[in-house]
Amino acid sequence: MPKAKNEGLIKKIFDLRGVILILIIMLYFSFLGVRLLVKNYLLVSSVEIKAVIVGEKNFWGNSPVSHTFSYSYEFVNEGLKYQADSHDQTMDIGDSILIEYSPIYPEFNRVVKPLE
Repeated sequence: MPKAKNEGLIKKIFDLRGVILILIIMLYFSFLGVRLLVKNYLLVSSVEIKAVIVGEKNFWGNSPVSHTFSYSYEFVNEGLKYQADSHDQTMDIGDSILIEYSPIYPEFNRVVKPLE
């Protein structure tokens, strides 16, 4: 093959990879958006329950530098344990927190408020 044809073929391959990469990125962010919409929709008919802060740390952003973290909370629904990030630095292990979860899909849950 002449050199010009090889260069054209290589350019087409890189162009195809770029298009595929852009499509994957767009699909990923579309999935995140749809997931958020579904979560908010399912949490409209949510159930509130008390959860307890457990010892699992969730480090934030530039945590290797600042070491900022929050603990996870845990709740039990129908014998199964679920955990999520409390997003609250002031909570300590053993504290109680009020959360709401979707009875259809308990993985969709969020903090309502800390309990005193």
